[in-house]
Amino acid sequence: MTVADLRTCSLIDEFLPNPDFSAAYEVRINAPVSVVYERLLAVDVNALPMVRLLLSLRTGRRLRRHSAPCDFGQRFADTGFVILAEAPDEEVVIGVAGRFWRPDGGRSRELKSGDFIAFSQAGSAKAAMNFRLRSNSPNRTRLSTETRIVCFGRAARWKFRLYWTVVGTSRRLGSGVIRKVILQHVRVEAESVTGESF
Repeated sequence: MTVADLRTCSLIDEFLPNPDFSAAYEVRINAPVSVVYERLLAVDVNALPMVRLLLSLRTGRRLRRHSAPCDFGQRFADTGFVILAEAPDEEVVIGVAGRFWRPDGGRSRELKSGDFIAFSQAGSAKAAMNFRLRSNSPNRTRLSTETRIVCFGRAARWKFRLYWTVVGTSRRLGSGVIRKVILQHVRVEAESVTGESF
């Protein structure tokens, strides 16, 4: 499966149709779409040990778990990410803007979902990430995630390229691993509900 295949009729196209950088991952899950979507929305990335470790190393501060249950949107409320679009059982898209190459992550905490498309601050970048579900049979689901990034200005593009090379697509560091961990967590959770696995 290519990145081009993932883009076909995807909500993420409305927000970042022509990215400067992108990465995509996919997992096949032995569970119905509705179960997979429910487990996806229940994921608390702060509770996943590998994600917590990597984000703590990345930011230099300890990542806290959420003390009380909260919905998908609330879990992102203090991270700089905003929910851009949601089609239940099909796709959810989140976005963030800032200077991601900075040690503190450089996220714009003031960004609102309605501001995302117009955001084009020089020296910054914006990223959209989706989780998309597709199925060819009642009990099999393909869960994919794609991250797209646009940079504003030559300096931002250069800094982001360096960051992306080291952290964004690394097999051992950062966001590539985090996205894979999330996909695998959803797979395990969904298959535990249905009692099936590959």
